[in-house]
Amino acid sequence: MQQKQEHKFIEREAARIAWLKSLESQDKKRFFRSGFTAHDQTAGGFQRGGSYLVAARSGVGKTSYILSLAYRQARDGVKAYFANLEMGTTQMWCRLACIHDPTLNLRELIETDLSVERMKYLIDLSTELVNFSPLFFENSDFTSLAKAATQSIEPSSESILFVDYIGLFTMKGLGPQERYWLISESAKQLKLLARALDITVVSAVQLNRKIEDRKDKTPNLADLRDSGELENHADGVFALTRQDDRIDVDILKNRWGPLGSYCLRFDSPRAAIEEYD
Repeated sequence: MQQKQEHKFIEREAARIAWLKSLESQDKKRFFRSGFTAHDQTAGGFQRGGSYLVAARSGVGKTSYILSLAYRQARDGVKAYFANLEMGTTQMWCRLACIHDPTLNLRELIETDLSVERMKYLIDLSTELVNFSPLFFENSDFTSLAKAATQSIEPSSESILFVDYIGLFTMKGLGPQERYWLISESAKQLKLLARALDITVVSAVQLNRKIEDRKDKTPNLADLRDSGELENHADGVFALTRQDDRIDVDILKNRWGPLGSYCLRFDSPRAAIEEYD
């Protein structure tokens, strides 16, 4: 998605006034807190117009992490949009229910036959949870997502778009053999979408399998899978690794703040991410 182009440079005085207005503006948030105190203290908030990557190997907890971010945004009054390319919406709601209600167990919720009383409890829960649910989008075609975003998301509104995950996008004219270009173009277009709508975009990506063969398994930017362009278009890159129920988050790139690391707790029965006390 391309922004409207002006065929002239911005005058310095106009830029100065625009900057001051952006600082004193009270009608919109200039950035969004993540909902995790450890993240905000270490990396800072998510900036408007920024595109952020959450990277991990399969099974570490990428979906749990960004769905927890989306849930916390919705609870804070931010409108969360979620392109769930890896799982269906009903599966995402199972996870969402477990994030919302710490007494639930994801496996039991999916596999156990529900009694009448239990079903009534979940119906009541759903009427409460609907207020904290992202708006889900299942189509893997990138153009369809871009159109849906521009039609549904009001520019400069308190909105964040989440994508799970970039590697599952398809684009007309690009087949599996052009995977590198598909991933590169998706990353670039998500950044342009974030700028055009003046919102934040948070996307999940895969880490390369080679990280598992190293003695030092701390991720770096070269471990991002499928395209070297991913980190070029990102304002921030957060890499997840997990040891038992501890999630370590390494900040590999941060245009708006320092690098560093922090840890969160992975609640396995709920597939939910929580902060340590």
